[in-house]
Amino acid sequence: MIFSNLALLQKTRFRLAINSATRAGRRGLFKYVAVFVMASLFVVGDYLFFHRILAYFNELPLDVGEILIVQILNLLCLTIFSMLVFSNIVAAISTLYMSRDLDFIISSPIPIRAVFLSKFILTTYNSSWMPLLFSLPVFVAYGNVFYAGWGYYATLPFLILPFLLIPAGIGIMTTMTLARFFPARKAYQVMSFIGVIFLAGLVLYLRFMQPEKFIGKDVADSKIIEFVEKLKAPDYEWLPSSMMTNALKAGVTGDWPAFNTEFLWLWMIALVCVVITTLVAGAIYYTGWASSQTAKKAGSADKERFFYRLVRRVTGVAGPDIRAFFLKDSKLFFRDTAQWSQLFMLGALVVVYIFNIRNLPLDTIYLKNLISVMNIGLAGVVLSAVAARFVFASTSMEGRSFWAIKTAPVDFGRFLWAKFFMYFFPLLILAETLVIASNLLLGIDGYVMAVSAGTIAAITTGITGLGVGLGAIYPKFDFENVAEVATTSGAITYMIISMAYIGLCVSLVAGPVYVHLSNTLLLSGLPESDAWFYFGVLTLVTAIMAFLPLKIGARSLEKFEI
Repeated sequence: MIFSNLALLQKTRFRLAINSATRAGRRGLFKYVAVFVMASLFVVGDYLFFHRILAYFNELPLDVGEILIVQILNLLCLTIFSMLVFSNIVAAISTLYMSRDLDFIISSPIPIRAVFLSKFILTTYNSSWMPLLFSLPVFVAYGNVFYAGWGYYATLPFLILPFLLIPAGIGIMTTMTLARFFPARKAYQVMSFIGVIFLAGLVLYLRFMQPEKFIGKDVADSKIIEFVEKLKAPDYEWLPSSMMTNALKAGVTGDWPAFNTEFLWLWMIALVCVVITTLVAGAIYYTGWASSQTAKKAGSADKERFFYRLVRRVTGVAGPDIRAFFLKDSKLFFRDTAQWSQLFMLGALVVVYIFNIRNLPLDTIYLKNLISVMNIGLAGVVLSAVAARFVFASTSMEGRSFWAIKTAPVDFGRFLWAKFFMYFFPLLILAETLVIASNLLLGIDGYVMAVSAGTIAAITTGITGLGVGLGAIYPKFDFENVAEVATTSGAITYMIISMAYIGLCVSLVAGPVYVHLSNTLLLSGLPESDAWFYFGVLTLVTAIMAFLPLKIGARSLEKFEI
């Protein structure tokens, strides 16, 4: 009974996916092709990168390479396992308690356990596809470096599956327990915050270990052993990550009895997790879902916070409509933990970015100034990625409440300009911090510093205008998670145009900087008067990039039918 209903739900979901793909049209086809190409490039790059790293470590003396590779695999498996647990906790809150189709499905004569198992499969898929896309090329590269037999590659998918099911069971069980006693939305915010803090700490930890110091250098054995000890992760035999590592090692070396032992243990634990989670779901899932449907607590009428009072005063000169938009967007941002908690990850990436610049092996002034020009493009890429997540999605974040703005006496031009300035100043601070801090560490001269700061300010202007404008041209108001907006065909179009724009900006300023450095360092005597022409073209391109999408976006919203 349960499995027949589960098959019916999965068949319906599969049919919906097929219909969505076949009726996507030209724009949808472009999206699927672009996503497939990018995913393929990522998989190939991931494989080549880790194949080179593992091959290098395998050539280290004193069997240190083999020990180091096993430690890396163990650390990788433990990290992926921990991330999967967190990811399943967060994803389960969305799929098990906040999905829009639950009202209809639960009210139908389908057993609650069948509904749960359907959502269990969906949660596992949503949480696991990205770690799987990352880890599978690593495991294939590991087998290739050690010349593993065909049996290793044939059993690899069946080894990975229980490794994905175990954290799914743990994460979903944790979610159901939390939702039984706490509001689902509050639990979602708390776990999103913890997950972002975990990822930020992991990024900083891995970067500060400076693994690049072993590439292309003769390093003392003591230093290598010290690095191995730092990498050592908990390898208790009862941990699924240790079982996975031992199974991979046994499969590569052809030790099939040891492989079968770890393989059977993983599958037994996975099945136990699924069975226990399903039994518990039959007892508490419906109660937790029903409690999550209760009305939210009414907002308090306490005194307005200082930040919002400051926003009100600063935007007062812009008019009541702009002030209202600023206050609304800022309150929505800071009330959503999943949104503002990503600032911690952004802070970690800024630290890693500056740390990378500081540790570049640059011996000449010319190289330092050359890197400073390239640094403009790198900072622009960081900005475009951040803008794709926040700026491009700013219009779509209105969600189903967009009708209130559509039916109000609102000028959509001013509506988009409010969003432009809402994100422009934070992005400008981020961009100038990256560029100026990096250039100070490089020790470049004042002219290149001024050009870098001015160019990144122009790029910030263009990227922000492009993001807000294209976000209004390609809105997605019917999302379940705002992160979906950054994967639409409009977002892909935005990234392609922004990359081309950044490359053009760097090309325009490269000429004046080259002339200046040639005159300063080589006394070439080249004329510098042409620099103003390039700066003028840069200003013109930036103005077009900022203003034209905003204008088209405003017209698109005016014609948009609710």
